[in-house]
Amino acid sequence: MRVAWIDCSAGASGDMLLGAFLSAGADLNAVNAAVAAVDPSLSVTVTQTARHQIAATKASVEVNGEPHPENIPDAGHGHGHDDAGHGHGHSDGAGHGPTRAWAEVRRLLEEARLDDAVRARALDTFGRLARAEAAAHGVEPDTVHFHEVGALDAIADIVGVAAASVSLDLDRIVVSTIVLGGGGQVRGQHGGIPIPGPAVLHLVSEAEAPVTGGPAPYEMTTPTGAALLASLADEFGPLPPMRIEQTGVGAGGRDPVEVPNILRVVIGASADELATELVYETNVDDLDPRIWPQVLARLMEAGAADAWLTPILMKKGRPAHTLSVLVGSANAETVRAVILAETSAIGLREFGIRKHAADREFATVDVEGQSIHVKIARYGGQVINVQPEYDDVAAAANVLKKPVKSVLAKAIAAGHDLWS
Repeated sequence: MRVAWIDCSAGASGDMLLGAFLSAGADLNAVNAAVAAVDPSLSVTVTQTARHQIAATKASVEVNGEPHPENIPDAGHGHGHDDAGHGHGHSDGAGHGPTRAWAEVRRLLEEARLDDAVRARALDTFGRLARAEAAAHGVEPDTVHFHEVGALDAIADIVGVAAASVSLDLDRIVVSTIVLGGGGQVRGQHGGIPIPGPAVLHLVSEAEAPVTGGPAPYEMTTPTGAALLASLADEFGPLPPMRIEQTGVGAGGRDPVEVPNILRVVIGASADELATELVYETNVDDLDPRIWPQVLARLMEAGAADAWLTPILMKKGRPAHTLSVLVGSANAETVRAVILAETSAIGLREFGIRKHAADREFATVDVEGQSIHVKIARYGGQVINVQPEYDDVAAAANVLKKPVKSVLAKAIAAGHDLWS
């Protein structure tokens, strides 16, 4: 499983996310093909820059091959990126320049020749943005209008990030606590907007995202950035266990003194992928102990590699058992079902482990005319263990009228003789 962690410790905007994904190896050609499919006038270029001497990738939007106004360093506030979250929210747009209604943007996305996953991500993100702006201005989402400059920029950022994330073939995305900024106001089409903006607060609230104000008195997370994070996040939290394969750093439009204006993405193989086996555990204090042998037998039948009980003492001095089950991922769901059906447990703990196993093979040895199966373990090409099947040994001892320990010793010796 490929997992990505998005570090929003300096906030987020559409161009920062796009730059970070491209820096991490996303396909720029795929991004531009997707963006052009929605609006042929749009394209994305990348340049290398730095923020506080940290190397970063700056993604910039061009319209008909010319730099987009939003990419002029003095434009906007905070990130230098006055995106689609500002300057709209009224249905008529009268007196405020050309606008694009959410319904029109939705139609463009639905009709464009996009990969289904890219289209779904873009529609979800724009839908979140429209709902947030509608809530902020007290109107219906379908009446929300994106002013022309912001709409073009948001189309490039949102569709570009959607295409970039798909090209990276990510299975799970974890987003850090989102830094929103604070203090003062950001300039919008209709006047000043407090920071964090109403639309941003609605977006992070709807996504149940953890947030904080942060160290800089600016807008650090824009509405488009918040909408993208809300759409991308499978969960929120710190850097998850992984084997890191790629990192990417995206730059915002400004370089404030308080914090490096960057967003990072860290991509790797989930630690769960490194585990070759799973262990399930549950503590049980209210099961008739006569049932346990049947439970263990059912678990082995379900594909468990091993299952065992550990006596424990629980709260109020209750004697109990910890049931532990070792299982491969292919049989994990079946084993979980057996545990919950056959015991009184109502929950389980799960953790992955790496298993190192010796090579093994099976053979049959003869002890005084009785066939006994043996398991032979090898490591480094050498036989390190020979273990007879106990049931076979017991059956042979019963037939031969000899002690089990005697037949067991002869079976082990015969097994070693096979490979001497």
